[in-house]
Amino acid sequence: MLAIGIMSGTSLDGVDACLVDIKKGKKSKFNIVHFTYVPYDKELKNKILNISLNKPCTIQMVCSLNVEISKAYVKAVKKLLRDTKVNAKEIDFIAMHGQTVWHNPDGKDNYESSTLQLGDPSVLAAAFNVKVISNFRTMDMACGGGGAPLVPFANYVLYSSKKENIALQNIGGISNVTYLKKCGELKDIIAFDTGPGNILIDAAMRRLFRKDYDDCGKIAKKGHVIDEVLQELMTDPYLYQKAPKSTGREKYSDAYLSEIILKIRGLGGTDYDIITTLAAYTADCIIFSYQKFLPSIDRVIVSGGGVYNEFIMERLSQRLPCIVEKEKNYEALEALSFALLGYYTLQGVPTNVPKVTGASRPCILGNITNPIIRGEI
Repeated sequence: MLAIGIMSGTSLDGVDACLVDIKKGKKSKFNIVHFTYVPYDKELKNKILNISLNKPCTIQMVCSLNVEISKAYVKAVKKLLRDTKVNAKEIDFIAMHGQTVWHNPDGKDNYESSTLQLGDPSVLAAAFNVKVISNFRTMDMACGGGGAPLVPFANYVLYSSKKENIALQNIGGISNVTYLKKCGELKDIIAFDTGPGNILIDAAMRRLFRKDYDDCGKIAKKGHVIDEVLQELMTDPYLYQKAPKSTGREKYSDAYLSEIILKIRGLGGTDYDIITTLAAYTADCIIFSYQKFLPSIDRVIVSGGGVYNEFIMERLSQRLPCIVEKEKNYEALEALSFALLGYYTLQGVPTNVPKVTGASRPCILGNITNPIIRGEI
């Protein structure tokens, strides 16, 4: 069967879409046929960013954005189908994560623990007349979990090994790790958000260099780490908090970044030093998390946009006592993971890992939106 997985992360770059060939069986196999990426246009990206930063907006704006994001997904799926010359009628289902605009798993500020991913699955179901699975996080939260991370189940299916202890490190807007024990079972998985990924670096690049990101870590390589600030950042209580835990833009906000910039400038640091220190912070949060919470590791497999940042990758390679490598399909991994989760949703299989999310029990994730039904009632 053929499926499409769609992911758009906290970095707000755009839409990842992955065509997946699924071989059903006792041990189902998931093979990437083709991956495509369609960037958000500038206006849409700014709208999402403003809402994600909790800036004043109207419910009309949120309502409209829910559809605008869906149309960006439709555009990405159309490109994927064109590139592969696959007809929409051949697609069995689409699984979409949606665009996270707010994630509050800890009930902070006296608000209910909650999460919101925008993107209306009905728009895709109507556009391609195909079943769509979406809204994966809310059932886990309804069962007392944090709604994240969700990819550990997919990581277990795709990467579990009888020979090595593997850490799968995704560096997107936020960084998260899944630890798979050699010969381990689902109950042995350790997974959590390690802290910031590209989120602070990208925001600082927009503010200081008028660029969306640090291309290949070139800016980070030109500066120096301001150790006094980095050491203070590494005292963040989140880093010492035991799993289950997850975080997001709500913590690593513009205000959070502004404080860091002021401190670095107050010590005579340059704009380059700001980017370098933030990149070091991302890497060191990962390294610290491994040292504090994970057993021995034989191999670290890195995915997400952070693999492009040579400064971060070099720091990880230099400071971790194990093999550090890029996942060969590092761009497509999260989109593939949600196609996999969507498949198991349709099979009625629970795909949250309660030990990881904090949920009270295993549960089937995702809402199913049916395709258009042709014919008379």
